[in-house]
Amino acid sequence: MIETDKIIPLDEYLPYQIDYTANFNKSFRREFQAKYVSTEITADEMAIFYCIYFNPKISQSEMAKFLFKGKAHVGKILNDMETRGLIKRIADTKDNIIIKRNEITPKGKEFLEKGYNESLKIREQMEKEFTQKDIDTFISYLKRYQKVLNSLVDVKLK
Repeated sequence: MIETDKIIPLDEYLPYQIDYTANFNKSFRREFQAKYVSTEITADEMAIFYCIYFNPKISQSEMAKFLFKGKAHVGKILNDMETRGLIKRIADTKDNIIIKRNEITPKGKEFLEKGYNESLKIREQMEKEFTQKDIDTFISYLKRYQKVLNSLVDVKLK
């Protein structure tokens, strides 16, 4: 039997707020991307640019884990980006295995630079609202939350 005196209103329930914030953030990224960067690329494509830029040797599998997407789905996005001239895929080897290494083309770099410059608006607003200590504390709370949940079910991210 559910104890009605222990029911937490949904907007005060931590897992709901985390899910709501994650979904809100995804929607925000799409809207921000379209309004300030370009409607020619998606928020996922921008995330792929950042993956490649900060880790040029990142594999498709590693990228998929980072983006919380399936490897095949990321492969389709990468193929589409290559077709549109945003990236170049080059055969290479990693640990004696043939892989496709990704390079951002000059056209892709234009989007990356515009996206980065526009993202500074977000950083500026966040710095007005939160100190670095606030952000570090918040991240540590999120990690603790993940650890608690992981102690109940061993979560394997794709």
